[in-house]
Amino acid sequence: MDMECIRERDGLTFVFHGDIDEYACRTLRGEIDGEIVKRSPSVVIFDLGDVSFVDSTGLGLILGRYKKLSAAGGVLRLKDVPQQVDKVLRASGVYSVVEKVK
Repeated sequence: MDMECIRERDGLTFVFHGDIDEYACRTLRGEIDGEIVKRSPSVVIFDLGDVSFVDSTGLGLILGRYKKLSAAGGVLRLKDVPQQVDKVLRASGVYSVVEKVK
């Protein structure tokens, strides 16, 4: 799993490449949280266009970042969600709290 962070004026975009699973979340969580603490963005976008798999730990990563951002007045959005990942996110109810954008 690779991830790059793109800093924008009032937000951050994290571009993920590969699977968001238990192994990847071990490092991703700290990296993402570090950038959020450092930058205090109002909008964070997770670009999932190159993600092929998300497991329950990945769902926890997404929902945990949503909770942290919401508590600070920020917003999390999911972008370019592939069909196979979309099925998992839809079935788990993630879209009831996190917005999907194109």
